[in-house]
Amino acid sequence: MKRFTRYFAIALVVVTVAAFCSQTAFAGRTGGASSGYGTVSPGLSMYYDISFDADYTAVVTAVSTGNAPIEVFIYDSDGHIARGTGRGTAKTATMDVYRTGVFRVEVRNMGDAPTTFVINTN
Repeated sequence: MKRFTRYFAIALVVVTVAAFCSQTAFAGRTGGASSGYGTVSPGLSMYYDISFDADYTAVVTAVSTGNAPIEVFIYDSDGHIARGTGRGTAKTATMDVYRTGVFRVEVRNMGDAPTTFVINTN
Protein backbone atom coordinates (compact mmCIF):
# COMPACT_ATOMS: atom_id res chain seq x y z
CA MET A 1 0.00 0.00 0.00
CA LYS A 2 2.89 2.37 0.74
CA ARG A 3 4.31 1.86 -2.74
CA PHE A 4 0.93 2.57 -4.32
CA THR A 5 0.55 5.73 -2.24
CA ARG A 6 4.00 6.97 -3.23
CA TYR A 7 3.38 6.36 -6.95
CA PHE A 8 -0.06 7.93 -6.70
CA ALA A 9 1.45 11.02 -5.05
CA ILE A 10 4.08 11.34 -7.77
CA ALA A 11 1.42 11.04 -10.47
CA LEU A 12 -0.68 13.65 -8.66
CA VAL A 13 2.28 16.05 -8.61
CA VAL A 14 2.82 15.68 -12.35
CA VAL A 15 -0.87 16.23 -13.11
CA THR A 16 -1.06 19.23 -10.76
CA VAL A 17 1.96 20.92 -12.32
CA ALA A 18 0.61 20.30 -15.81
CA ALA A 19 -2.79 21.73 -14.87
CA PHE A 20 -1.53 24.87 -13.12
CA CYS A 21 1.40 25.83 -15.35
CA SER A 22 1.61 27.45 -18.72
CA GLN A 23 3.92 25.87 -21.27
CA THR A 24 6.62 28.52 -20.71
CA ALA A 25 6.65 27.88 -16.97
CA PHE A 26 8.40 24.55 -17.46
CA ALA A 27 11.71 26.33 -18.05
CA GLY A 28 11.98 27.99 -14.62
CA ARG A 29 14.48 25.93 -12.63
CA THR A 30 18.11 26.26 -13.66
CA GLY A 31 18.99 22.90 -15.18
CA GLY A 32 15.39 21.84 -15.81
CA ALA A 33 12.63 20.25 -13.79
CA SER A 34 13.42 18.33 -10.63
CA SER A 35 11.62 16.26 -8.03
CA GLY A 36 12.35 14.53 -4.77
CA TYR A 37 10.80 13.58 -1.48
CA GLY A 38 11.34 14.18 2.20
CA THR A 39 9.87 13.54 5.62
CA VAL A 40 9.06 16.35 8.03
CA SER A 41 8.05 16.14 11.68
CA PRO A 42 4.84 17.74 12.96
CA GLY A 43 5.00 21.52 13.27
CA LEU A 44 8.43 21.70 11.59
CA SER A 45 9.68 22.67 8.13
CA MET A 46 12.10 21.38 5.53
CA TYR A 47 14.01 23.86 3.36
CA TYR A 48 15.46 23.66 -0.15
CA ASP A 49 17.65 26.23 -1.93
CA ILE A 50 16.79 26.12 -5.64
CA SER A 51 18.12 28.22 -8.53
CA PHE A 52 15.56 29.67 -10.94
CA ASP A 53 16.18 31.57 -14.18
CA ALA A 54 14.95 35.11 -14.79
CA ASP A 55 11.88 35.85 -16.93
CA TYR A 56 10.14 32.58 -16.07
CA THR A 57 7.71 31.50 -13.39
CA ALA A 58 9.01 29.43 -10.49
CA VAL A 59 6.54 26.63 -9.75
CA VAL A 60 6.90 24.35 -6.73
CA THR A 61 4.36 21.63 -5.90
CA ALA A 62 4.39 19.49 -2.77
CA VAL A 63 2.03 16.59 -2.07
CA SER A 64 1.85 14.91 1.32
CA THR A 65 1.58 11.15 1.12
CA GLY A 66 -0.03 11.06 4.56
CA ASN A 67 -3.03 12.82 6.03
CA ALA A 68 -1.06 15.77 7.42
CA PRO A 69 -1.81 19.14 5.85
CA ILE A 70 1.24 20.94 4.48
CA GLU A 71 2.14 24.47 3.42
CA VAL A 72 4.60 25.51 0.68
CA PHE A 73 6.40 28.85 0.49
CA ILE A 74 8.90 30.36 -1.97
CA TYR A 75 11.16 33.16 -0.72
CA ASP A 76 13.41 35.36 -2.87
CA SER A 77 16.41 37.42 -1.73
CA ASP A 78 14.39 40.66 -1.82
CA GLY A 79 11.92 39.49 0.84
CA HIS A 80 9.06 38.48 -1.48
CA ILE A 81 7.06 35.45 -0.37
CA ALA A 82 4.74 33.24 -2.41
CA ARG A 83 2.39 30.97 -0.47
CA GLY A 84 1.07 27.77 -1.97
CA THR A 85 -2.55 27.25 -2.86
CA GLY A 86 -4.50 24.04 -3.10
CA ARG A 87 -6.05 21.45 -0.83
CA GLY A 88 -4.62 20.45 2.56
CA THR A 89 -2.22 17.74 1.40
CA ALA A 90 -1.34 19.18 -2.04
CA LYS A 91 -0.05 22.74 -2.50
CA THR A 92 1.44 24.64 -5.44
CA ALA A 93 3.35 27.91 -5.03
CA THR A 94 4.30 30.14 -7.97
CA MET A 95 6.50 33.22 -8.19
CA ASP A 96 7.50 35.36 -11.17
CA VAL A 97 11.30 35.43 -11.33
CA TYR A 98 12.67 38.79 -12.47
CA ARG A 99 16.29 38.07 -11.54
CA THR A 100 18.19 34.78 -11.78
CA GLY A 101 19.15 33.50 -8.36
CA VAL A 102 18.71 31.06 -5.54
CA PHE A 103 15.28 30.89 -3.95
CA ARG A 104 14.43 29.31 -0.60
CA VAL A 105 11.55 26.81 -0.71
CA GLU A 106 9.89 25.78 2.54
CA VAL A 107 7.61 22.78 3.06
CA ARG A 108 5.89 23.03 6.45
CA ASN A 109 4.00 20.20 8.18
CA MET A 110 0.86 21.69 9.72
CA GLY A 111 -0.37 18.37 11.10
CA ASP A 112 0.24 16.47 14.32
CA ALA A 113 2.06 13.48 12.79
CA PRO A 114 5.18 13.11 10.67
CA THR A 115 4.50 13.12 6.94
CA THR A 116 6.40 12.17 3.83
CA PHE A 117 5.93 14.44 0.84
CA VAL A 118 6.87 14.59 -2.82
CA ILE A 119 8.20 17.93 -4.12
CA ASN A 120 8.40 18.92 -7.77
CA THR A 121 9.86 22.06 -9.42
CA ASN A 122 9.51 23.19 -13.01
